[in-house]
Amino acid sequence: MKSRLKIKTGVEMVAVADVVFLLLTYFLLNTTVGKNETIKISLPKSISSKPEASSNIIVHVDESNKIFLDGKPVELEDLGSALKGKIKGTEESPVIIKGDKSASYQTVISVMDKINQAGITNFNLATEK
Repeated sequence: MKSRLKIKTGVEMVAVADVVFLLLTYFLLNTTVGKNETIKISLPKSISSKPEASSNIIVHVDESNKIFLDGKPVELEDLGSALKGKIKGTEESPVIIKGDKSASYQTVISVMDKINQAGITNFNLATEK
């Protein structure tokens, strides 16, 4: 009887599983990092602007008049209550309003009114030097 040598053809499943795991890890990391939304604001210029402290609460108003509180979108009506929840323990820190230079003046004034109605009197407008 002749014995035949069988040659294995195909791909090892362990190698395929490793490649699939690496691809999965790569795409998961890239999609979570990619979802970090940034708010594009073009601040107005000022000669006397000062650097801001990092512990401040920041309210953004972008060029399309959307309002963000610490990077998260918020409606104008909900801004006061959201600020009251965030301001606890940091009463000394001012709220910084970063309004895009193309944003509606009325929207920025409305944001200032909501901050004032929330009982916060220490707020500043951010500018670029």
